Formats: sequence, structure tokens, C-alpha cells
Amino acid sequence: MQGLNELSFKALRLFVAVLDLGSFSEVARREGLAPSSISRQIQLMEQALGQQLLYRHTRAVSPTEAGRLLGRHARVMLEQLEAAGQALQEQESEPSGLVRINAPMVFGQRHLSPWLGELCRRYPKLQLDIQQTDTYVDPLQDGTDLLFRIGVLNDSSMQARIFAPQRFRLAASPAYLARHGTPRHPEELLQHQCLAYKGITGQQRWFFRKGQGEWTPYSVKGPITGNHADTLTDAAEQGLGFVVFPSWLIGESLRAGTLQAVLSDYEVATTLEPQQIAALWPGSRRLSLKVRTVIDYFVACFGEVPYWDR
Repeated sequence: MQGLNELSFKALRLFVAVLDLGSFSEVARREGLAPSSISRQIQLMEQALGQQLLYRHTRAVSPTEAGRLLGRHARVMLEQLEAAGQALQEQESEPSGLVRINAPMVFGQRHLSPWLGELCRRYPKLQLDIQQTDTYVDPLQDGTDLLFRIGVLNDSSMQARIFAPQRFRLAASPAYLARHGTPRHPEELLQHQCLAYKGITGQQRWFFRKGQGEWTPYSVKGPITGNHADTLTDAAEQGLGFVVFPSWLIGESLRAGTLQAVLSDYEVATTLEPQQIAALWPGSRRLSLKVRTVIDYFVACFGEVPYWDR
């Protein structure tokens, strides 16, 4: 089709963005352009191809059959173009360019933010776009290069670099332990005040085991439940009871002495599925120098045994 020769990669990129977001205005906002200019680009594509690519609705747009077909091939072409650009970039041997990162809110604040200054000083040609959210992100739809995630790794479409397993600690303030005593067995927690996390799936149970024994669940009670870890941690530091949280979350409180780990000879968890702290990227993408550099940097920052577990 002669009209294909008139299409630019820029136009194809904008077209794919419209397919993904379903809105001229949203694409225009992200690109810093006027919505009318996006609409005009699509109209020129349709004129060049002699086919309608989009259905225009009042609040959204959707692809025609021709639009879906072009979209599939456009994605492949754009991925190949990006790979070629990355290969040329890596010939310079210095990582450069934009790296789009997504990370959980609290983990990003505690364990990414403190290291960003040195990362930017070490690699001045890198540009970082860091989005922090606890909701699911599809990297193919969102354009994310690297996801920091904590949990069960079961998505076979993603590749992963595991930093460390997520380890939990049972802790309370020294003042609480002085008033109420230190339990020597998880069963004794049933007689204590416990501050349990409560999310959309309900209140967490706490699981304990010693050595390679069987896990035993405990349904604990206390004056406060909630869905914000920092609030429950603050309550524990004020002497209101025990918390069970990951070591990366309360490690600073343990080092500062505002919380004290208890029952350290037991393993504790809030789920029986092994959870990992990892960096993820789409398995369909070649790992670029710039993304590999960011991963390697945080591997070195966290350490073989991460600093929050030392």
C-alpha cells in the first residue's frame, strides 16, 4: 500500500498511544501538545491509508478493524526501532537516556529515594521517571522499563532480578515489653495486645514456625487495626502492642531501639507463599544498558544480605 510510505514513526507512536489510552486529550497531555494536533495526525494517517482507523465517540475513541491491525504491526515496528536505538546507544559504553521506573510507595520512599542522588551523580546522562503506586501496573501498556515489586513472583511474562526474600519481624516497644512482659512462645500473643494489618481481604493472620517445623496460624486481637503500615508502626512505638511487618519496613525502628524484635528464634510470616523483593521487566524486551545499570546499582546499594536484614 503506497500510503504506508507516508507514515512516520512519530505518527505511529502517537497512534499507538491513542489506542492504549483511548483519548486524544490524554495523549496530548502526556506529549505536551494540543488535542487537535493529535487528532490531525490521525486524520492524515487515515487519508494516507485511505481507511478509517478510529471510531470517534464523545468521550473516547476506539479502533476500527483496520486500526487494530495497524496497531499490532506498529507496536512491533516501534519495539524494533527502540531496540536499534538502544544498541546504538550502548556503543557509547556510558548509560544514558530515560528509564521509567515504578515502585511501591513506602518501599520507594525508604529504599530507593535515599540512593537517587548518588545514582544521578554517577551516571549524569541518565534521566529517571519514577512513579510510585501500590496498584498493579502493566509495563507494556504503561511504558514502564523497570518495576520494583514485593510479593509472590508468578508472572511468567516478566523477567526478574531478586534482591532478597521478604522477611518479617514481630516487634513491640521496650515500654510495652516492660509493662506486659516478653512472650516466649507465639501462643502467648493471644494474651497480648496486637496491632494487625487489615486490608481489602480482611485482617491478616500471623504464622509462626520454628526451624523446619509446620507453620501455625494465629488470629490476634488488639486496640487498633488498619491498612496503613506506618500508622500501626507508630502505634507500636507508642507502646500499644505488637506488630508484624517486613524487616525493610521496620528495620530503622529496630536499629533506633524504638521497637524491639521478639521471638527471634521463630520464623514469622503473614502468608505461606514465599515473597520476594525484586526488579521486574517485560520478558519480551531486551534488557538495555541503562536499565541494567539501574538494577546493578541497587543490587550494590542493598547488598548481598540487604542492609535492612543485618
